[in-house]
Amino acid sequence: MDSTGFGYGLVILLIPLLLALPMRLAWQLFVGSGHEASEYKQNVRQIIDSGHQVSEFRDALNDIARQLRLAPSKQRLIEADILHPLTLSHFLLLPSLFILPLTFFIALPVILVGFPFMLLMEWLLIRQKIVIYSLKNAERFFHWQIIHIPRPHRSSENKDARLTELSQQIVHFSHVPQAAFLGLFAWLIVHWVLNLDSWGYEILIAGVFYIIFLSILSVLNTAFESDLVFVDPAKGRLVPVDQWLDSILKPIVGIGLLFLLGRNLLEEARNGGNPVLFSVVVILLLYAASIIGISFRWGYSSWRGKVVRTNFSQLAVDIMDPLSYDLTRIKGQISLTMKTNMRGRLDNMFVETKNQHSFDELQKLPQAKPHPLGPNNPIQLNESS
Repeated sequence: MDSTGFGYGLVILLIPLLLALPMRLAWQLFVGSGHEASEYKQNVRQIIDSGHQVSEFRDALNDIARQLRLAPSKQRLIEADILHPLTLSHFLLLPSLFILPLTFFIALPVILVGFPFMLLMEWLLIRQKIVIYSLKNAERFFHWQIIHIPRPHRSSENKDARLTELSQQIVHFSHVPQAAFLGLFAWLIVHWVLNLDSWGYEILIAGVFYIIFLSILSVLNTAFESDLVFVDPAKGRLVPVDQWLDSILKPIVGIGLLFLLGRNLLEEARNGGNPVLFSVVVILLLYAASIIGISFRWGYSSWRGKVVRTNFSQLAVDIMDPLSYDLTRIKGQISLTMKTNMRGRLDNMFVETKNQHSFDELQKLPQAKPHPLGPNNPIQLNESS
């Protein structure tokens, strides 16, 4: 066994993880950790905790940003960081985000080939009602209930933001880890099963499977932006449909990646291969898959996103007609309040955003600060009575 090559290969594979931890701290400093950024974040979180849409207070937030001397691009970046927070898996791929404008043109041929697959999957999954009936059957099988809880960034498209602005890239980057790790997973499986002499052919075969998987994921993630939520009464939990899909894929892809990386790296070290080259190819493919993933997501969401969300929301209304709720947090207490059905909520959501709330109304919103003395003890209350 080539122990030296195996050690170097293992170190190369750990480079993204070693970079992710300090990069997470650097990202918080880059987004803003000073008084102005903290003050603006507090106002945005106050809107979120109250169950309102951020777009309803757009004019008030713009006034606050001007008073705090925050540039509009910085203001949008702070909001994107709150509404689409990055996790450790995002920071593993964050370098690809900064080189995206340069590498987008390299990924363009793959994107052009993949878009027809996306249209085909959209026709199968959405127009043929496969997804909506699958959700309905899952609701019946697991004895769950599907409800509608609009997220605070819905109907808040900012027309002032440029397409290449970092805040806009963060919005689409939120789904990239799922696509990037799936792309690497596809190549590792092909490399394990076929074990061809040419890695180029393996990458080509894996690329075909990756485009198909990515097309399905892009359509599903776009459709699930309709804010449907599974309610599990037995376990007392709320699971957004998109996170439910992610919870299914994460264990399969995550455990599979660890197994295949360890197995293939050991095979390269034992059979006279090149573990260092294998590790370098893995890192390059990981970043390439993330670039292709965000490009797919970006292009598809800009081109077909609104149509897919509208069509899927209409199917949900027509077939399931779920109730719409507000999720609020006031002084540490979480409340789930029914407002209307999903049909009425969608009809009124975009009308309400035209009526902007004032700065005074923003300040009057309840804040989510826990009570300093804590909640009353019901046992003590019963004893005293």
